[in-house]
Amino acid sequence: MNRQKGVALVTVLLIVVLASTIIVAMAGRQQLDIRRTENTLRQSQAMMYLLGIEEWIKHLISEDRRNNETDHLGENWATRVPSLPVEGGSIEGFIVDLQGRFNLNNLQQSGEPGKTANTHLRRLLETLDINEELANAIQDWMDGNQETRFPGGAEDVDYLGLSPAYRTADRIMQSPSELLLIKGISREDYEKLLPHICTLPRVTTININTATAEVLTTIADNLSVIDMQGIVSEREDQPFDSVEGLLSDKLFAGQEIPRDHLSVSSDFFLLQSKAEISQVQAEMNVIYERDADGRVYTIMRAQGDL
Repeated sequence: MNRQKGVALVTVLLIVVLASTIIVAMAGRQQLDIRRTENTLRQSQAMMYLLGIEEWIKHLISEDRRNNETDHLGENWATRVPSLPVEGGSIEGFIVDLQGRFNLNNLQQSGEPGKTANTHLRRLLETLDINEELANAIQDWMDGNQETRFPGGAEDVDYLGLSPAYRTADRIMQSPSELLLIKGISREDYEKLLPHICTLPRVTTININTATAEVLTTIADNLSVIDMQGIVSEREDQPFDSVEGLLSDKLFAGQEIPRDHLSVSSDFFLLQSKAEISQVQAEMNVIYERDADGRVYTIMRAQGDL
């Protein structure tokens, strides 16, 4: 009888321990589910704020086109506002004129325009102290043939032997990050180039009112970053009304510079925005295209880097 009582007591204790373990696990799981639900709701709230910013920016740059024909860094759209408080957190964002950068997809043009784009990219690479021959590798990545450019070019034969193997895109770039797939381009090269390049869906001009000093060196041979930084400083007070306003500078005297790849207005813009709600962060990158009538279209959207 005593033995049976002992067994019953041990059994009861085991049941109590098991029940307690289950209850603790259920409580912990419940707290985890509550926290996960809270984070999901906050993430959704942050995304709604970011989509609201996106619509506001559309209106802003649309009105800008209707009010004037030039785009420069003194306009409202280019003003970087501080972080703004919203219910539960804060939001911030700023606009980048993508035509202040070199459009790598200009390289896919055939004939003389493609050669001109290659020359411009070589000048940019030289300015950034990157191997100029990489311009040929980048152009080979996009062209529709398997004829390797010399020197420095690369076609399928150079990539199929890699592990894992892959082929050239033979189309325009969808993102600057594709550069990391191209033969000879290091992470360091990519980081140097990134602030000065873009990959837009069609051939574009360079806006001389918003271009970086490095991009301005691509206009002609033998232009230094220091000289172009001087022009950047001058245009802060007096933006250019025309391309001729820039090219009349003595720095360009005697140079034959085609005007068709330069402009004082832009059609493509990048919005980089961030929202933080109760320590939950969300980021959004949006590319807009604006037509001649001021209509603005979202052509690409990504949570994080494009």
